[in-house]
Amino acid sequence: MADKLPSDEERAQERAATRPSSPKTDGGGFDVEPQHVYYTALVVRDGQFDYDKGAKALVDVLNEYSQSAGTGWGADEFSAAYKSVNEKFLELWAKSVVSVGGVAVGPDGHE
Repeated sequence: MADKLPSDEERAQERAATRPSSPKTDGGGFDVEPQHVYYTALVVRDGQFDYDKGAKALVDVLNEYSQSAGTGWGADEFSAAYKSVNEKFLELWAKSVVSVGGVAVGPDGHE
């Protein structure tokens, strides 16, 4: 794994450099070559970055309200329920990010 994630600009440049021409057909069927599959994996990978950004933005907004319940047993109950929902959201988010990454990497672990 790389020490630093590629920036949006770096990923866009990589996609542009590897974008293949459309598969040529002779009136029926299609011919998909390895470079088409690789390019598709890059597009899916970038979808994972976009998905991750959206979820992080949601968590950042929700964190602004984490102390909005006040004090006392009502606030404690609200906080416990909020924590439970938040944990479920983060678990689902993590699983979905991994699943998108699995599509980008492929079943045998190679891009």
